[in-house]
Amino acid sequence: MEKNSSSSAQNSEEWQKRETLKKEIKQKINSYIKNLDGSSHNQYLYLLIVEDSQEHHLCYLENSIYEIGRRHDADIILRDLSVSRTHATIVKEYNQEENLFFYKIIDGSLSGNISKNGLVINNKKFDSKYLEHGDLIIFGDHAKARFFVIDKNSQNQDFFNIVNFEKTNNLDEDSYAKKTLNNNNYNVKEIDSQPENISDYIAKLGSFAELSPYPIIEINLQGKITYYNPATGFLFPDLKDEKMNHPILINLLKAEHKIHGNLFVREVCYYDKIFEQYIHYLPELKVIRIYIFDFTKRKQIEAKLKDSEAKYRAVVEQISEGIFLFNAENNKIIEANESVTRILGFSLEELIGENIETFLNNKNFDFRHKLRLLKQTKASFREELRLKAKNRESVYVELSISIINYQNQLVFCSVFRDIGQRKLLEEQLKFQAYHDSLTGLYKRNYFREYAAKKINTFHRKKYYLAVAFFDIDYFKEINDSYGHDVGDMLLQNFTERIKYCLKKRDCLARWGGDEFVALFGNIKEIQDLIVIVERILQSVRRPFVFDGVTINASTSIGVAVYPLHGDSVDCLLKKADEALYETKRNGRDGYTIAGSMMN
Repeated sequence: MEKNSSSSAQNSEEWQKRETLKKEIKQKINSYIKNLDGSSHNQYLYLLIVEDSQEHHLCYLENSIYEIGRRHDADIILRDLSVSRTHATIVKEYNQEENLFFYKIIDGSLSGNISKNGLVINNKKFDSKYLEHGDLIIFGDHAKARFFVIDKNSQNQDFFNIVNFEKTNNLDEDSYAKKTLNNNNYNVKEIDSQPENISDYIAKLGSFAELSPYPIIEINLQGKITYYNPATGFLFPDLKDEKMNHPILINLLKAEHKIHGNLFVREVCYYDKIFEQYIHYLPELKVIRIYIFDFTKRKQIEAKLKDSEAKYRAVVEQISEGIFLFNAENNKIIEANESVTRILGFSLEELIGENIETFLNNKNFDFRHKLRLLKQTKASFREELRLKAKNRESVYVELSISIINYQNQLVFCSVFRDIGQRKLLEEQLKFQAYHDSLTGLYKRNYFREYAAKKINTFHRKKYYLAVAFFDIDYFKEINDSYGHDVGDMLLQNFTERIKYCLKKRDCLARWGGDEFVALFGNIKEIQDLIVIVERILQSVRRPFVFDGVTINASTSIGVAVYPLHGDSVDCLLKKADEALYETKRNGRDGYTIAGSMMN
């Protein structure tokens, strides 16, 4: 009798907890719906109720991508040690034929790494699945979630009956997973985006961007256009007037297009053309950079390939993109166009019959996993990777693969184009963002990142790190006396002498003007640090000779040691700067070590 009483009390307590949870969830959802600004015409709310070892929490799905896992920076964090760091990814997809958005969950990450437990939905294991109303997702021992599509106008929310995460067989599944999410629902605030400081940006991007045949645009985080190259002005002459309301920029800053891993890709239509945009968030510059490519011809080609095999042969031999057709069972190439031979250098005889994987030059890319997903979803995927070439090591390409019906069998159709020039442009712009144009040294933003990383990973108790500030004594007077050209040559030669005194893994950066900063690693004793500093002083004291002009220069140095004088980059920089000015007060051409102000 006591046992039955105890069991009844326990059931009552569980029931009470469940009812309390339902009430809390309902209040939160009603409050969320009530606080919507009304600008969205979408009547459905997409919701994931997540339970892990610590709590229940609600996730309103609005963005394009959500990473789910144990990682502290995951979009949806699961506190369960049995869950992978990146266990699953939810992706918002667009069905062009039906003009619908819907959500798909994929096992593991978008790069092809799968979870250790697998993805279990409604007691079945999936590589991927389009989410439907009421789906129960199991991530690990103590982590699960339910997916709901809620009609904002409905008063009868039957999903509250299943928030206990138990399996149910009587759920009214109305196939909400493919209800419309009209992409015109975004609430875009009008922002004045008149370009400003364009000349500064031209200098920053360099002639490479100016000469690029592809449009390049930069906007700041407030939504103002800060730069666009001539190709942009040529293709989009009305951009100057329409600003952020222009079709190629509208909705760019909205939450639905949240950048994933500092990059996302989207398609936009402008009159009768289709453009693909690669949007990069550059945190060090606090700007968003957009590269735009005309994909009209490519989209037309892909559509023709799916619609008609006869049209395929007439078109593919004339386009610049390379096209492979390969068997969906054994991945062997059955056909290729002339552009493949031109880009990769192999003849058709060398290509036909070979496994497509033979030409992949990416060891970390799980190609087979991607193809399995493709067979299941009948969708397509796009990837940037390297393909092996005959007369050079590899070619950087953008490759998309879809599955088509060809000669009464399903085959994979791969379309790729050489993006080597675009990658070169990106590397050039990245180099300019981190490097000083005069000396070639790193800029201060890179130095801060590098030094912080070194400090965070430095655990060798018997060694030190050191930060040194130094400048050229009386540089202003030298510049005024001999002119800026000589001053620039002095800075360049000064840089080379300092670099010669440092070890390979030490980091040297130009802080600004004639100020420089260095990070010395693996210092055993303070005396070893003094040897390096003395070597720099002696090197700079040797005369500098430029076109018959001889300059006798010296440098003043201030040094701070980690962890003796601070445990952060900012603290060490401050101490080193104070030590530098102590050196100047003592007559320059010397050094001071912080703390004891040791000269």
